[in-house]
Amino acid sequence: MDRLKNVLITGANGFLGSHVLEELVANNYSPILLVRPTSDLWRIKKFLPLCSLFEIQEDGKNLPALFENFKINCIVHTATEYGKDNTLTNLLKTNIILPIELVELGIEFGVEVFINTDTFFAKEQFHQSYLNQYTQSKRILQSLLFDLSDRIKIINVRLEHLFGENDTDQKFVTLIFNKLLANAPEVLLTEGNQKRDFVYVRDVANAYLKIIDQSFAIEKYKEFEVGTGKSISVRAFVERMASILSANTDLKFGALPTRKGDIEDSFASIDELLKIGWSPAYSLDDAINNMIIKEKDRLKK
Repeated sequence: MDRLKNVLITGANGFLGSHVLEELVANNYSPILLVRPTSDLWRIKKFLPLCSLFEIQEDGKNLPALFENFKINCIVHTATEYGKDNTLTNLLKTNIILPIELVELGIEFGVEVFINTDTFFAKEQFHQSYLNQYTQSKRILQSLLFDLSDRIKIINVRLEHLFGENDTDQKFVTLIFNKLLANAPEVLLTEGNQKRDFVYVRDVANAYLKIIDQSFAIEKYKEFEVGTGKSISVRAFVERMASILSANTDLKFGALPTRKGDIEDSFASIDELLKIGWSPAYSLDDAINNMIIKEKDRLKK
């Protein structure tokens, strides 16, 4: 672990990044957080005294100073732009330009490993139109990173359907969870027949920790798929949440149309993670119960 003690994280103030940061702090790493002047740091406020912060200028021209001021052993790139409410230019800057600039500077300044966050949407066998620009940007970045892997170790982490506490209401699981927790009269849903590998964010954060810890033994380019290794239908997932929350909400499956070209089934192949000593520790029930505890604690504040 000491060889990669100084870890730069992009997107540390986001949903996934904040949980990765929590794992790093708990395991005595020295995180360096790349943030923007406009970044909302509410998720990571309690960790800030244990971290170093570097504010990137809007034009990104001060990035070299980041590497001049800090000795960085490892870069974990979790920042992402989905493009739903933003421009294509900003999506490309966040999802392609920024990580490539970090890799190039990492090569120049002797960074040992770059860990990229990828998505199951970008698997080669899937060709859905939903989030197409986001998906295409992820595919382009993965290809470019592969080309650079002869100069710096690249680890591509492909996530399945991530969920957990402190996510935004725009995400499907959080949106439904909050409605069920509030006992909303009804929730309009599709038939929910599509299947997903729902993986709890704490398990994912622990996977990042394990990958960092074991990166010395990982080849120059490596991909890990992160999930439980099993998929269940969206309908079964929502019904399980409703049961655990004891919600009286009327779940109106079929009230909404299924997105055209939606992925029918996706799940992770976790064999490579098992080889380095990681496996999911939380059941679906454990994860949902943790979300309930965290949300009730938040509402008390």
